[in-house]
Amino acid sequence: MTIDAAIPERLRTVSIVREFDAPRALVWRMWTDPAHVGVWFGPEHFTTPVVRMDVRPDGAIHMVMRGPDGGEHPFDGRFVALDEPERLVMRTWVRCADGDVWFEVEHTVRFEEIDGRTLMRFEAVVVEAREDALGPLSGMETGWSQSLDKLAAHIHATVAAGS
Repeated sequence: MTIDAAIPERLRTVSIVREFDAPRALVWRMWTDPAHVGVWFGPEHFTTPVVRMDVRPDGAIHMVMRGPDGGEHPFDGRFVALDEPERLVMRTWVRCADGDVWFEVEHTVRFEEIDGRTLMRFEAVVVEAREDALGPLSGMETGWSQSLDKLAAHIHATVAAGS
C-alpha cells in the first residue's frame, strides 16, 4: 500500500480525545450498533442513511453518507479487531470509478471508563491514498470532529431518555 507523496504528513493521522458522561458500555454500543451509528456518523449537515455492519473481526462495513447537496458518498470497510468494551479497530476505504482504492484509513478507538464516564481516544491513520484524494483527506480531521460532536449529542439524548 502506498500513500502518494502529494499527501502531506500532517493529513495522514488524526487523533482526537473526547470524554462522555456515559458508561463505557453505552459508548461502545454507539460505535457498534448500526441504528445508533446512523444517527451520528458523518460531518455536520450530512446524514448516513445506509449503515450495514457485521460487527465481528473481519466483518464487513458498508455505509453511504449523504451530503447537504444530496450527493451520496459510499464507502466500505471491515473490522480488524473488537476487544469489547475497550478497543475497536476498523479499516475503511473509498473506491474510484475504476474500482481502485482512492484512499484507505485505519481507525482505532479506545474506551476507558473513569468514574462512570468514558474517555475515548480516536486515531485515524491513512494507509493508502492517491494524489487526487488530497481534498477529502484535507477535511478528515474536521469531519471526524463534527461526527464526534454529533456522537456526544446522541449520547446525551440517549442518557436523558434513559435508554
